[in-house]
Amino acid sequence: MLLNFTFAALLSVGAAAAPASAPVTAPVPVYSQTVRAETFKLAAIAPQETPLPVLPSSAPTKLGVFESVAISAARLPAAGKWQAARKTDYSQMFGADCAQSGLAGCDSRFATKIRGVADQVVGLSDRDMLNLVNRTVNGAMTYKSDAAVWGTSDYWATPSEMARKGAGDCEDFAIAKYWALRSLGVPDDKLQLVLLQDTRRQLFHAVLVAHTGSGSYVLDNVSNRLLVDTDIAQYQPIMSFAGERSYIHGFAANSRAVANMPKDLSAVAPGMGL
Repeated sequence: MLLNFTFAALLSVGAAAAPASAPVTAPVPVYSQTVRAETFKLAAIAPQETPLPVLPSSAPTKLGVFESVAISAARLPAAGKWQAARKTDYSQMFGADCAQSGLAGCDSRFATKIRGVADQVVGLSDRDMLNLVNRTVNGAMTYKSDAAVWGTSDYWATPSEMARKGAGDCEDFAIAKYWALRSLGVPDDKLQLVLLQDTRRQLFHAVLVAHTGSGSYVLDNVSNRLLVDTDIAQYQPIMSFAGERSYIHGFAANSRAVANMPKDLSAVAPGMGL
């Protein structure tokens, strides 16, 4: 099938951001429907009798969320911010040993509320666990724009900074959910931070997607309702990050999403207008 990818947008970043040697690989393969299902290996959580199936950590994950195709790309504009958010292990903030970790913010309302999830997930299905984490983090801090909190258009806060401010914008909620799930033992390769266009609200947005065998679930600060990615038609992914890897997203040539893709990826700031 003829595909129209966002290579023009990638090139617009400039030679310094995306040199000619930057690797671009083939799309990540869609996992086989015959892969044996397993549950997330949650730390210190008892297995349930009828868990929802999810991919084992060793199986490839379908990263082409929201009906796109994910293309591996090096040195995307937001990649440094994502790696900075992963540099320190903030899963400890939501664990029982937070006080011994040396992390700031352990006694904050933000940290203690999210930490309480660990006592509630025993026996839950993976979907119910994701739903609980989504709702809990959404209620743990107030939404405020980066301009209001940090005086700049795009700042990716650490969980310690979120704890200190008690507020953040969409990518901060997504990062907090990432570390909350990591503290519960969810594998890193099943979590994907996605920068996208919300065509209904006409702004850039960020969400966390958790990949399971029953679907790719979207953890979103604008809703406590947990949905699979294919149920949200107004979300058009631009770039995403999973572990150490970065991706741009393409669409079929006849898709309306192609015309709407931004030409300058450096201008993509979650929470800002299109």
